[in-house]
Amino acid sequence: MLKSLYVKNFTVFAEANFEFGSGLNVVVGTNGTGKSHVLKLGYAVLFNSAARLKELRNMAAHSKQTAVSGSFDFVKLEEKLKGVFGPVPNDLSELVRRGAEPAEATIRFSLSDEPLIAGNLNFGTGESDGSSFENLTTPILMRVSDSLAAPVLIPAKEILTLGWIVPAYDQLVLSLDESYLDLLKQLSGLSLRKPEPAAAAALQQLTTILGGGVQEDNGRFYLVFPKEKRLEMNMVAEGLRKFGTLQKLLANGRLTLKSTLFWDEPEANLNPALLKKLAAVLAELARQGFQIILATHSSFLLKQLHILNHEKTSIPLPIHYFGLNAQPGESTVVTTTNDFAELPDIVALDEELAQAGEFLDVLNDDE
Repeated sequence: MLKSLYVKNFTVFAEANFEFGSGLNVVVGTNGTGKSHVLKLGYAVLFNSAARLKELRNMAAHSKQTAVSGSFDFVKLEEKLKGVFGPVPNDLSELVRRGAEPAEATIRFSLSDEPLIAGNLNFGTGESDGSSFENLTTPILMRVSDSLAAPVLIPAKEILTLGWIVPAYDQLVLSLDESYLDLLKQLSGLSLRKPEPAAAAALQQLTTILGGGVQEDNGRFYLVFPKEKRLEMNMVAEGLRKFGTLQKLLANGRLTLKSTLFWDEPEANLNPALLKKLAAVLAELARQGFQIILATHSSFLLKQLHILNHEKTSIPLPIHYFGLNAQPGESTVVTTTNDFAELPDIVALDEELAQAGEFLDVLNDDE
């Protein structure tokens, strides 16, 4: 689980701190305030951390040591940051906030709750510094690595018709970041006979919405209906492909309680009726213990999550909001709250209310 991110002079942030919860974390802001940057940074940190923990655990098991110590591979973290913010930058200094003096950015992160794992990365001047896993015993290391799996990042663009990217990625210069390749690899493979029990209800919801299940065959994805009938994904409505992506990840075990789901603008290409259903699925997963970090500027999705948060259920909806706001020429300021009503300057909602007033005026004039 991603517990916290602290950034200084990183892209549009002069200084910001994000304390994430174990359930649903909603990053709200207009275009250009850094929503996607928060998701990509968190994803890169968790991706690198999960891979390094697995390496150290295997090293300890192979050597049969009773204790192990090690550190994060910050060179690999730097490469991952370049990849997910790619196809540019070629150098991490391009992620330093413009006008920052000195021209250096700092990233700090912490994972899990117990034991707490933390790291620190500075870049812009060519220097990096970070440490973790100092004096950790093998049992603790194994427990942490068992509780942390590779994260999942679903981009705003649909992905299920882009299976050709995997064989082409090593040969062609593509205007897509590395997270697309990661996701396509995670979407491959057969469904598990017994998926994560905590995902059972959400899987049933998704299957009902789709009318079937998603199947991958030699890099191509299909929506499979009962009695073996199947439809190639480019013939499926783009909005429904989002539901298919989530269903496949839950069914093949790539998205579990051990992996954080990052989702950039889940509202893209979804009508209000489908967006209500997606909100219900996300709320179900959050209530079951999935950590979800999503970025949105949809007032409809925000209002629907607020409604779900006030439903009387046996399991409350764990939800945290991060409001991102920036004045022209200024860095982004972050407001953290557990109450949607306390978020300042929700531009999407303000614009919607203003439009509603104008629409009523037009209707009155027509009469």
